[in-house]
This record gives sequence, structure tokens and C-alpha cells, in this order.
Amino acid sequence: MPPKVGVFHPGTQHSWQTALAFQEEGSLRWLATSVFYDPRRWPYRVERLLPAGLAARVHREFSRRYTPALDPDLIRQFGFWEWLEAGARRLGHDRLWTTINRIGNRRFGQQVTELTEREQVDVLWGYNTSSVEVFRWAKRHGIPCVLDQTIGHCASLNRALAEEQARHPDFFTAGFVPFSAAEIAQQDEEVALADAVVVGSEFCAGTLVENGCPREKIRIIPYGFDERLFPAERPSRPPLEGRPVRFLFVGLVHPRKGIAALLEAFQRIPPERASLTLVGNLEIPESTFRRYAGRVRHVGSVPRREVVNYFQEADCFVFPSLFEGGGIVLYEAAAAGLGIIQSMQCGDGVRDGRNGMILKEVTIPMLVDALSSVIDDRARLMAWQEASWQMRGERSWQRYREAARSLARQW
Repeated sequence: MPPKVGVFHPGTQHSWQTALAFQEEGSLRWLATSVFYDPRRWPYRVERLLPAGLAARVHREFSRRYTPALDPDLIRQFGFWEWLEAGARRLGHDRLWTTINRIGNRRFGQQVTELTEREQVDVLWGYNTSSVEVFRWAKRHGIPCVLDQTIGHCASLNRALAEEQARHPDFFTAGFVPFSAAEIAQQDEEVALADAVVVGSEFCAGTLVENGCPREKIRIIPYGFDERLFPAERPSRPPLEGRPVRFLFVGLVHPRKGIAALLEAFQRIPPERASLTLVGNLEIPESTFRRYAGRVRHVGSVPRREVVNYFQEADCFVFPSLFEGGGIVLYEAAAAGLGIIQSMQCGDGVRDGRNGMILKEVTIPMLVDALSSVIDDRARLMAWQEASWQMRGERSWQRYREAARSLARQW
């Protein structure tokens, strides 16, 4: 009999896939989260009372936090603080939403602890920044804890962002605040309390080790693409010859993602040779972005099911991130049959040079060279695309779910 597992995350990230892993074998006790669309409940029922046009827009927003794969009767919601955080973020109040996020995570942890007392589990699977309260309680009660570390250690992230801010200060908003000593201490305590720490890449594991986590505690389980969203048939793209190469970036348009070097590099690529589409929230000053707005297309944040269209329309995915846990977008790019240009800090989107290129450093000259090499050698780009398509089966969430179940069965 597999152990009963409680999964908790105040947001989403890949927690739905973790919960689904255990639901598939009947071992999911519950998924605790802040927001999950359920038309049977408030506030989601409000869409029934709205005019058709407004109801459609509200439904589109609500359904960002929904997947039909999960049984809604296994979802436990504590959403007050998440609604406040989302509102502050949409309004661009960086410091306010960061404060709400910290308070909300602490309160969420308390609510999950109360839930665990009511609906007992054999294993708890939580995520960084929201697990310390729950893990403290669980250790007193002998319940094994898995920490899912979705990004590298925050002390290492502080150092990476400090270096980037020194290079490109105009790409940081006035509300940017590094992790505090208290938050770093909380991160260290979460790692110390966990019986196992799951990460998505070797880079992420390395940042934990350099900050004191025992290597034997770490389990690397790569992420994947959603098989339900990405079609099984290879996308049909127009021939590469005689047109600009279509590059794509998906993720927060944020300094951590290497966006400064990417935008500067594209300023040096003639528009008749290549285009760039950015899909994700703009988290650099608008005054800075205006310098590049005429050279790139910025779409903004779209629901996950709609992001698939942008992957299918592109030729090459470019992801020069300075710091990741394991770039899910890399696996999605492979699932769409794209060539990939990535940094060393992202994950294993590019394998053995078969389907793309790994940048040794994220610099403007290196990105210009990488982009130009793709534009100049389109036969190589076509070979990358073919290789990504052929290896897409290695990048599925199904493999992640199998590995997650295997880990939980150790208790």
C-alpha cells in the first residue's frame, strides 16, 4: 500500500504535476493551494452573475488556476492572501506584493498544519518559501518531509542578482529587494528539516550544496512538458530560407532571466534577419523597455494552454537565464521541436549539442554570436529542431511523476 501524501503549494509552479503523480496511484490525500478554479464554489461562482463578455474574461483569468486532470474533491483552498498578492502584482506594486507574499506564505503554512492535523498523511511534500511552519510541526510528529526546491538557494541568487545589478542597473525596478537574512535562514531551516530535497537540475543542486545542504539529501528529478497541452504531431513551419528566423523567449521579463543581454543583443541583429517574441510579465522598468520595444514583440502573460501556440510558431527558443531551478520552458521548447539557445544555469534543455547550444557565459557579444550563427546556418537549426522533436519523449511530466512516486515510496 503506497503512503498517503499531502502536497502543498500556495501558488502553482509544478505542484499540479506532483499532486497528479500521487492521484494516479490513489495515494493523494489532498493538494493544499491558494487558488484552484472550481465553479461550484465562491468566488468562482460569480462568473454566472456577470454579462457574457465580462464573464468570458473573468473565466479566462480563473481558468489559469485549473487543470481538469486533478480531482477537485482532493483540493483544499486557502486563497485570501493569494488574491491580494495577485492584485498588487497586476498593479505593479512590487514592494507591496512581496510583503503580501511573505505574510501569505506564513499564514498558508499555518493553515496547512491545521489541515494535516485534521486529514492525516504519511508523507508531506512542500515547496520552498512556504514549508518551514509545516515541516516544524511534522518533524515533531514523525512525518517524513520532502522539500521541492524550485529554484537555487536564495543566498546564491542574491549574489547572482547583485552582479547583474552592477552590470545593468537600469533593468531593475525601484521595488527590487534581495532576500533578507531572515529569509535565507528560513531557506536553510527548510532544507535542514527535509528528509529529501527534490530539485530539477544539477545547477540547482550545486547552489544548495555550496550553502551547506548535504549532497546525499538531494534528489534530481527533471521537469517536463504537459503532454495534454502539446500536440503529438510535429508543428508545420514554413521553410527557413528567405525570411527572418523567429526567436522566442518565455518567462518573466526580469533581470534574473538574462533579459538585459538578450535585448541588447537583438539591437545588433538587423530586423530582416531575425525577430524576437517575449511571452511573460514585464518586470523591468517600462522606461528601460521602451528603448527596445520597436525591435521586439512583447505579448505579456498568457494562460499556459495558450503559450503552446507561441512555441509552435517559433523557430528557435532562446533562454539566457542567469539563475534557475530547472527551466520547464526548455522541455516545452523541445516538445514543440525547437532549436534551443540556453545558459548553463537553466537545466538540460540542450543535450550533447544535438538540439542547440549552451552559452558559456551570458554576455552581449556571446549572445550576438550565438544568434548570428543560427541565422547564418539554417541547416544546423533544422537539425536542432529534428533532434528536439526526437527526444521530446524523454522530457515528459509522466517521467517526473514516476520518479516522484518512487521517492515517496521510500517511507
